[in-house]
Amino acid sequence: MRWVSSGSQMREADRKVTEDIGVPGVCLMETAARAVAFSIRKHHPARARCGVVVVCGSGNNGGDGYAIARWLDGFGYPVSIWSLSPKSDGDAGIMRKAALNCGLSTVSGLEGAALIVDAIFGTGLSRDVEGAYADVLAAINDHPAPVVSVDIPSGLNADTGEVMGVAVKATRTLTFGHYKPGILGEPGVDLSGIVEVADIGLNAVRAEAAAEIPDPEDLAHLWPVRKSGDHKNRSGHLLVLAGSRSMAGAAILACEGALAAGVGLITLAVPRGAIPRMSALPPEVMVIESGTGDRLEPLPESALAGRTALLAGPGLGGGFGDLGRPVREWLKGLWETCSLPIVFDADALTCMGQMAGGPRLITPHPGEAGRILGCSASDIQRERFNAVQRLSSKGCVAVLKGRHTLVSAPGHLVSVNMTGGQALATGGSGDVLAGMLGALLARGVDARDAARVGTHVHGRSGDRLWSRRAGGWRASDISQDVPEAVQELMDFG
Repeated sequence: MRWVSSGSQMREADRKVTEDIGVPGVCLMETAARAVAFSIRKHHPARARCGVVVVCGSGNNGGDGYAIARWLDGFGYPVSIWSLSPKSDGDAGIMRKAALNCGLSTVSGLEGAALIVDAIFGTGLSRDVEGAYADVLAAINDHPAPVVSVDIPSGLNADTGEVMGVAVKATRTLTFGHYKPGILGEPGVDLSGIVEVADIGLNAVRAEAAAEIPDPEDLAHLWPVRKSGDHKNRSGHLLVLAGSRSMAGAAILACEGALAAGVGLITLAVPRGAIPRMSALPPEVMVIESGTGDRLEPLPESALAGRTALLAGPGLGGGFGDLGRPVREWLKGLWETCSLPIVFDADALTCMGQMAGGPRLITPHPGEAGRILGCSASDIQRERFNAVQRLSSKGCVAVLKGRHTLVSAPGHLVSVNMTGGQALATGGSGDVLAGMLGALLARGVDARDAARVGTHVHGRSGDRLWSRRAGGWRASDISQDVPEAVQELMDFG
């Protein structure tokens, strides 16, 4: 398991190590500098041999920079230091003096830089960058040399990923101790480049975390495995409410996702008007025709008998969200009173009730999350961690889709999914995910665990597809790869 900590949580861990345990701050700084220098030697040696400029601020981030310069000089690389402040205090002052005692040259710009080390601002930045500092950050971005940022790209809010006026666009970021939320948020994920986490000894005090990043070995045991002698009824029966004439494919993809995730039985309730477009529906899917046209009608209570979970929403409103009042009220009633585990996706998200009658899981993308919370998609992207926690405060497990999909459940840390390549950026991939999550609930997996392991496998399928070919993938390709991604996960068990 890896962890995500806010800037204040990591600073408190730093304080505990230095004050409570008694490890001198310069020791942590030296360890951090060594990690950055070794990463540069491993990943950017050709650039470093042509000249490195380390840009140092006045605080501890700058202190790291002075120490990094000393390490790189020891490796034999030509290094210069651009100091943005006439002095440095405390541990940073010690590192500054040590670098100058080694005879390292100083410059007042980026001339001759083949590689830039950004050691200007750390995680404590709380206001917009202005004036001369803003000019320096802009100059770094305008320079053609790749940039290695120390802990976090300067100018980036460590907790949200927001740009504080102007921020460095890094090629690589060496962050210390744990991931920071800002590195995983928007637009911080783009500005951070390749992220490495360096262990500098802060985990000696078990630093508090704001979120978790489960690795495959943390999730493998969550995927349900059929036992010898099991039959179809022991792998769940999922009822899917989905599809319309214009979006019949959404229902098909959801069913394909559910079958790929191993559900034993699946029944699709679909508007009668969508039936002519259902020729691609897998033959394993049983069908209930509902209504007289393109709108689903409420099903009798008997339709829920024998089902072990329900999925509602993919393509149900034909892209316009027009479910009709009877269906909206029926779905709201199911949300509030049905004891079955339920997934609400897409158009069904507008039908969430006040209280949940059983396990509930929702799967909004940023636009849908914004409509639920009364804000814009850009607001959601600016504060994704906060947004997903607000979504789950409604008494459900929330899956906020996007790059680094987030899972939140009441009483638990937010869980970050690190899988999911560009192959997922295609229409219908969310329908496949919804079907997979419905299948896992039907198979008896806890809603939070289903969301965590389901998003991992779905994203891993996307990664696998992208590794084979750079384009032309369809959502149906994702469901076809899911069994292979499951097997890959199980190999970690």
